[in-house]
Amino acid sequence: MKLKTIFIISLFYSLILACASNTKDMVVSFILRQERPTVLLTPNLCWNKYESLSLAKKLNENGINIASAMQPSASEYYLHHVMIMVDFTCPETTTLLLWASDNSYFRSPYRWLLITSNGENLDVLNDVEALVDSNVVIAKRISDREFVFTEVYRVSKNSDLIFTERGTWQAPPKSIKNCTKNINNSTTQTHITTDISIMNERRKRDLKGPEMYGVVDGRSDVALASRRRDLRGHTLTMVNVITDSNLTRYHLNDRLHLHQDSITKMSYMVVKICFEMLNATEKLIFTHTWGYKDKNGNWQGIVDHLLKKEADLGTLTIFTQERMKYIDYIAMVGSTAVRFVFREPPLALLSNIFTLPFTGAVWWAIVICVLACALFLFITSKWEATMGMHPLQLDGSWADVLILIIGAVLQQGCTLEPRYAAGRCVTLLLFVALTILYAAYSANIVVLLRAPSSSVRTLPDLLNSPLKLGASDFEYNRYFFKKLNEPIRKAIYDKKIAPKGKKPNFYSMKDGVERIRKGLFAFHMELNPGYRLIQETYQEEEKCDLVEIDYINEIDPWVPGQKRSPFKDLFKINFMKIRETGIQSNIHHRLHVPRPRCSGTISTFSSVGITDMYPAIIATLYGMLLSPAVLLLEITYRRLIQLRNNKRLMRENHLLGY
Repeated sequence: MKLKTIFIISLFYSLILACASNTKDMVVSFILRQERPTVLLTPNLCWNKYESLSLAKKLNENGINIASAMQPSASEYYLHHVMIMVDFTCPETTTLLLWASDNSYFRSPYRWLLITSNGENLDVLNDVEALVDSNVVIAKRISDREFVFTEVYRVSKNSDLIFTERGTWQAPPKSIKNCTKNINNSTTQTHITTDISIMNERRKRDLKGPEMYGVVDGRSDVALASRRRDLRGHTLTMVNVITDSNLTRYHLNDRLHLHQDSITKMSYMVVKICFEMLNATEKLIFTHTWGYKDKNGNWQGIVDHLLKKEADLGTLTIFTQERMKYIDYIAMVGSTAVRFVFREPPLALLSNIFTLPFTGAVWWAIVICVLACALFLFITSKWEATMGMHPLQLDGSWADVLILIIGAVLQQGCTLEPRYAAGRCVTLLLFVALTILYAAYSANIVVLLRAPSSSVRTLPDLLNSPLKLGASDFEYNRYFFKKLNEPIRKAIYDKKIAPKGKKPNFYSMKDGVERIRKGLFAFHMELNPGYRLIQETYQEEEKCDLVEIDYINEIDPWVPGQKRSPFKDLFKINFMKIRETGIQSNIHHRLHVPRPRCSGTISTFSSVGITDMYPAIIATLYGMLLSPAVLLLEITYRRLIQLRNNKRLMRENHLLGY
C-alpha cells in the first residue's frame, strides 16, 4: 500500500513538471508572435534552477536574449526591446510591481507579461500606473494546456482599469499526451485526466474554423495606440497663445478677425478635431507667450504649463534646443514662417545704372572703335593740313581730333571737320555708329531707371544694403535676435535692429507693414497675418516686388506636448490621419494667406527722382568743379608761354645790340 501511494505521488509530480513546460512554451510563443526584437527580463522570478535553465534554453533556441537588469540609462532604442515577465505565484511580486510603477517602468516603451492562475489576487494592478501607452498583458492559465491573454490599462491615474481580450495560447496535442501518458498506462485511475477530444471540439467551436495551436491573436490592430483610440470622455487640455487680442478666445473656430492670432486659430482647429476623434473632453487655457526662461531660469507660457502637466498640447511652437529637453514635439499641423519682407529697392539705389545698358565687352568694343576712328582722323587731318588750310578745317593736331570725337560721342556738333573724302567717310561712319549705340543706350536707361534690384537675396546682402530694418514687437523676435550668435545675424541685430545708444526697431504689425509699403524698409514678421494686412491695404502695383529673406532658418513649427506623455502616440496617429485625409490642408487654405501677387503687369507712371539720377548729377558736379581748374591751367599755361616768348625776344634783342 505504501509503495502504491509513493507511485501515485511520483506520477502527480511528473505530470506537474511536464505541464509546467507549457508555461515556458507559452512565453516563447508569445514573444515570437510579436515579431519584433525582444530581450526578456525576469526580475524576482522564483522558479527553481531546472525551470529557469529550461526557459533560458528555449529562449536561446529561438534567438531571444535575456536581460540581467532594468538598465534605466540604456538608449531608447534598446528599451523598445525589453519585455519584463512576472509570475504572480512568486513572493514579493506586489512590491516589485509598485516599485516599477513608481519609477515609470509601466510607461512606453516597456512591455510586461504577467503570468497568473485563478487563485492569485490582482488587486495590486489598481495601484499601478498602467496608462494608455502601457503594454501590460496578463497571461491567465485556465487549464493545463491553455492560457488567455488580457491587456490591462487605464485612461488616467484616477480612472478604472480597462481589460481587453488579447488572444489565447493552446498547447499542441503532443504536449498534453506527454503529460497524461503515464497516468493512462497505469492501472490506477485518478481524477486528473483530461478528455482531449472534448477540448479540441470546444476549441474548434470557439474559433469557428480549423483547429489552431500556439498563440491565437485576437487584436483588432497590431498598433497599440490604434486599439485605444477611445478615451471615454477623458479631459484633454490645450494651452493657447494669445498675443494680438483677447477677442481671440471667442473666435477660435470661426473666420472672424483672421489677422489676429492666426497661428493659434490654425492650431486649435486641428487639435479640436483630434480630441473629437479620441472621444475626449476639451478644455482650454490661455497664455501670452510660447515659452522662454525668465531671469531666474524658470519657464513661462506653454512650456511652463506642459512641465506642470496642466496641459496636454499647445499652440504651434518653433523648435529650439532648450525646449526639446523639456517637451516633445508631436506633429506639424500647420504652416507659417517668420521672415524679413521688403519691397525690392530700385536698381538705381544699389548700382550705377548708366554703366549697365552694355556689357563689359560692348564697352571695350566702343572704346576700341572710337580710338581707331580718332587715329585715322588724326592721320587724315595731318595730310589735309599739307594740302592747304581752311578756317573750319582740322589743323592736324590731337586737340582738334579730340574735340571732334567728344562731340560725336555726346551727340554734339563740332565747328571743325575734314575737308576731303577720306576724313569725311570716317566721320560719317563714326556718327552713324554712335547714333545707333546712343539710341540703344537711351532705351535701356529708361527701363533701368524704374527696374527693381534683385541683388538683395541673402542675409549678407541685407546687411550691406541701404535698407532700414525692423521687427514685429513679439517676444519670439526679441528672443531669436538675441539668441542667434552667427556673425552675420549678430551684425544685423547689432547694427540695424538694435544699434547701441538707440531705441530698438520693434514695431506693431500695422506700422511695420506701412513702412514696407513706403519702401527701403525690411520688416521681420510672421508671414500669414502680415500678408493678410498687405492684401487688404496695398495698391495692386505695390504687391509686385515683395521679397522674403529667412533670418531664423527654421522648419515649420510643431504642436508641443508633455515629455513622454501617455497620449503621444494617439496624438501622432490622429494628426497623421487628419493630414492624410486633407482636413489639415483645408484648414490651412481657409486661414493661410500666400504671398500677394499683382494681377499681371501693371504700367503706372512714376517720376524719376534724384536717387535715380545720382550718378549723372555727380558727374555734372565733378565737371563743374573741374572746369574752373582747367581754365586756371589754361590761363597759367598761356602766361607761361607768353613769358617764355618775351624772354626769348629780349634775349634776341640783346644779342642784336638793341
